[in-house]
Amino acid sequence: MEKNQIVQVINPEHHWYAALVVVDEVKSWGIQGYLTIPQQGQAFIRLENKDIEVVGQAVIVAQESEEED
Repeated sequence: MEKNQIVQVINPEHHWYAALVVVDEVKSWGIQGYLTIPQQGQAFIRLENKDIEVVGQAVIVAQESEEED
């Protein structure tokens, strides 16, 4: 997995089941990512590797709040 990929929550027991999430940070245990909620912004979520599957690459991503060096 890498930043800006899209993952889907595949665990039917998970609260965010079937949601599509943009990866923001890759961790050893999974990812931190976000869903964009229209007219409200991003909702951040942490997901374990066992609960997600990569489904693609984001074409448009949320603008960074700070520039990376």
